[in-house]
Amino acid sequence: MTYRTVDFRACECGVKRAFASRHDAEKAMGRAQAKRTRKADARGTRRGLKVEGRTYQCEHGAWHLTSMSRKQYEEIAA
Repeated sequence: MTYRTVDFRACECGVKRAFASRHDAEKAMGRAQAKRTRKADARGTRRGLKVEGRTYQCEHGAWHLTSMSRKQYEEIAA
């Protein structure tokens, strides 16, 4: 079985992976969700599992993944 990855680079804003487009970030998010779900199912529980659920664009123009909801982000940013 082979896995295809989505191309990324290190972002200028820190330690996150930077994707070139929203499409690439969403594709990577789907793959990450599937991988984490498979691992949790093998472990027998999904309790405490943080799964990426949203993409966003940083101030450097790169796209990132986050498990934080829009509401959570707005509460922190306020």
